[in-house]
Amino acid sequence: MNYTVADIAVGFACKCGECRHNCCGGWPVTISRQEYDRIRQADCPAEYREKLKEALHLNFAPDETRYAHIVHDRQGKCILLTEEGLCSLQLELGEEILPAVCRLYPRNRREVCSVPECALSFSCEEVTERLLASREPLRFTQLEIGEAPLFPIDMREDRYARCQRALQYMADRSRPIPERFALLGKELFSDPGAEGEKSTPADAVRLLHQLAAASSGKTKVAGRLCMEALGFYGFPGKDRLSGREAEALSERYQEAASRIFSGIEGLEDYEERLLINHMFYNNFPHVGGTDDGERAFFSLCTIFGFVKFILAGNLNRIGSREDVADVLSELGRLIEHSEFKYVAAQYYRKQADFSPRCWEALTRL
Repeated sequence: MNYTVADIAVGFACKCGECRHNCCGGWPVTISRQEYDRIRQADCPAEYREKLKEALHLNFAPDETRYAHIVHDRQGKCILLTEEGLCSLQLELGEEILPAVCRLYPRNRREVCSVPECALSFSCEEVTERLLASREPLRFTQLEIGEAPLFPIDMREDRYARCQRALQYMADRSRPIPERFALLGKELFSDPGAEGEKSTPADAVRLLHQLAAASSGKTKVAGRLCMEALGFYGFPGKDRLSGREAEALSERYQEAASRIFSGIEGLEDYEERLLINHMFYNNFPHVGGTDDGERAFFSLCTIFGFVKFILAGNLNRIGSREDVADVLSELGRLIEHSEFKYVAAQYYRKQADFSPRCWEALTRL
């Protein structure tokens, strides 16, 4: 079956033991009742059966789809991983035994308006490295995949066409990125905040600081990046900043961002590729099946700024594109596999109470 894919999907394969940061580290892997029963009842040596008993724990309020989870050690590592970074479950019992989330990740295989699509999440290290491997515009192509789509997405033809136009707006390199966002906002719901005064960089970083503070304890991976950024900017432990503090933070951010963007050639092009891939993965602007273009737009602007904010705040650990890939793939776990995209829109709307055009400042950071 032919799928519409981003060109980075051509030739994609898991790095397996070569991955610096395994995809199953630091965040919960939830499995269904059917998957739990299949693994627990599998024919395997008694010693490994005991390991499975230790690895699979029932959820606090189990249901058929979120019945149990795979346990991690204190470092956030799945206890079913071998020392070589390979999955012992697959080694012992074969790929067919794997839970769906482990077997399919990082793919999002769906059917939209009778069009099979397969998107890849940038939370995967290999996906992010592929996004950073070229400065060329991200292009879409056809790829033969020998499996049917996992699920259909119920979407009208006109809404699906709007998804395609959104990707085209963001890929238009004849315009600077802030102009692309402005056109996208008009496409979705009219000129956002047209009547308000323009926001400043301090307004944008104040919002991003609040979002980083709220996210710092969410996961063992992205939470650590958020905490490091808050410490780097000089305001750890604070949920809200005064106007003077926001100005100081803005200056600190601008200095760090200029060092990263001058040190990593082509970073702006890479960020564009990552953003378009994120939009495709989420069927932007119909994220979560909703038709709230305003929420999707404000969320996207905030995510765009947040990635740059956290990247610059982790300046001390970044010296190469490989380091950039490590930070971005960790951020992807928070952005693409949690409620973050909805929370980002909520925080934006609170900020917009006194800076209606904050979206503009976020896209110019």
